[in-house]
Amino acid sequence: MTHDAWDGDDEAEAGRLVPLYILVNGRTSPRNTNLDLATQVIARPADTSRLEPEYRDIVNRCLSWISIAEIGAYLHRPLTITKVMVDVLLDQGYLGIGSPAQQRIADRRLLETVLAGLERL
Repeated sequence: MTHDAWDGDDEAEAGRLVPLYILVNGRTSPRNTNLDLATQVIARPADTSRLEPEYRDIVNRCLSWISIAEIGAYLHRPLTITKVMVDVLLDQGYLGIGSPAQQRIADRRLLETVLAGLERL
């Protein structure tokens, strides 16, 4: 029986090198209690070269508005860990939180027309 030594070149063969709980310092929940799976985040302009690859993957996925649940699905990460990792990136200023609607002002006249219509009901 031969035993081949792993030389570190093929991550798919060797599996995950850093357990996810190490990346989040053992945290099991985000510090920001307002985060939920529908929370929308977006990447802020920042140098991500010092981030761990797992965190960099999240920032790269957030070039446009995306929910925490979508991030977890795209990156095949457990949702609890994804939420904590997003929380870390929010704390460090790599991500912004909110919604696309908060960032873009709609046509004020259209909104006033809709409001007037609702008030007439």
